[in-house]
Amino acid sequence: MKTHSLYGILFITLFCQLIHAQTISMSEFFGSVQKTHPFFVKESLSAEIETKGQERFLGAQDWLVRSSPYFLYQKPISAGAFYPEEITMVGGGIALEKVFWSTGGRLSLSWTSDYTDQVIPDMVIPIPPEDVVIPAGPSKIYTNKVYLTYSQPLLQNFRGKLDRLEYELRQYNIDFAEIQALENQEGFVLNLGIRFLDWVLLSEQGRIARERMALAGEQLNQIERRWQANLVEKVDVLRVEDAVRIARQGIVLIESHWKAKQAELAVLAQAQELYNLGPEYDMYTLETLPEPDEAVLQLREKSRILKALHVRREQLSHLSEGFIETKRPQLYLSIGAGLQNGDEEFGSSFNLDRPDVLVALDFRYPLGNRTARADIAKTELELKQIDKDIENIALELEAGVKNLLILIKEMEKVLVLNQEQIESAKAKTEEEIRLYAQGRSDLTFVIQSQDNEEVAKLTYAENAVTYQKLVLQYHALMDELLYQ
Repeated sequence: MKTHSLYGILFITLFCQLIHAQTISMSEFFGSVQKTHPFFVKESLSAEIETKGQERFLGAQDWLVRSSPYFLYQKPISAGAFYPEEITMVGGGIALEKVFWSTGGRLSLSWTSDYTDQVIPDMVIPIPPEDVVIPAGPSKIYTNKVYLTYSQPLLQNFRGKLDRLEYELRQYNIDFAEIQALENQEGFVLNLGIRFLDWVLLSEQGRIARERMALAGEQLNQIERRWQANLVEKVDVLRVEDAVRIARQGIVLIESHWKAKQAELAVLAQAQELYNLGPEYDMYTLETLPEPDEAVLQLREKSRILKALHVRREQLSHLSEGFIETKRPQLYLSIGAGLQNGDEEFGSSFNLDRPDVLVALDFRYPLGNRTARADIAKTELELKQIDKDIENIALELEAGVKNLLILIKEMEKVLVLNQEQIESAKAKTEEEIRLYAQGRSDLTFVIQSQDNEEVAKLTYAENAVTYQKLVLQYHALMDELLYQ
């Protein structure tokens, strides 16, 4: 291999280092994705959708305008004197109604107006010499009435408990949606973090491979000079050239995977500038984590999954209170008062001077009340079920966090062994180089030792990234990843 080949090796090494010079940290990458990726927008809309779903129930408190115009024509069956032979009625009414959630009462203010035209035959009494005719009265009359009523529940739905029930239950859906959105976002961030660590590993693999190729290049330069001085055989030159080619192939392969991962993350982050950046992450730093029992206590206190289940439990408990309310008897106190008048003259019918007052009690109670009893029993069973579900999930979380912490601790031991292996490989390489320089060993053993040293470094890097992924999973399980 000529000298310019060595320059080519050095150029490739320097070029690879330059394209990785500008970096982006994991937290910066997370921040970029959270600002641009549609997943986070989608999840943030979940609580808003539930909020709008809750607001629709506020419409039950709106004033309601009711209108009821009508027309009636009838020829009734005659039942005796003064009974109309024909009736024509035209009328209508308008009313304003409102429900008060604070009391459970209903208020109604109405106005009715109608016109009645009926044909009523006069009564004729045959008394000689002339029949006596008794007039049946006016056949046309205008009536008007204004009325105000208020109905107040005294037992069931007192203070509007049932009126507000559906609205209050929807608040739990909002709380649940907010928790679920955060949990989904954290799972998404965990996936992004694992991909980012894969990118970090590729960068480290590339760095190790470039070091190996630079070392092989220097070694080739030395062997070529020694061969030209007839100190070594041509086969040694060929062996080192082969090592350089293998190292170069490894770099090209790693760089292709590195660029593919870079493009993948750039698309996810919707950031073109990521194509000019490399990952910044200290993959060899170990993190101090709490003991398993302490971590379990923290997890039980702040786990979003457990919080979501507790929200569902509170919702069921509130629903059960509503069903208990429906079990109570219905007793309504209704008070009404109004003024009315009727007259043959349209204008005079508006002189509302005739009072109309009503006070009434309405009592209703289904014997057996099986519907309410069944609803209450069903909800109690669902509460027991969700209590067991909470216990089950708590155990699953405890098992998961202990599993991760044990794996992390054991992986730390593996990393220590990897470091020892690297030091051992370095010492062996130095010894093989010394023996070869003294002519007491073959170059093949030197190259093999250098390759083993590279493999040890790569193994260390892979295990370090595995360790970081486990730590990332731990923070996700502890609901800490969104705050890293």
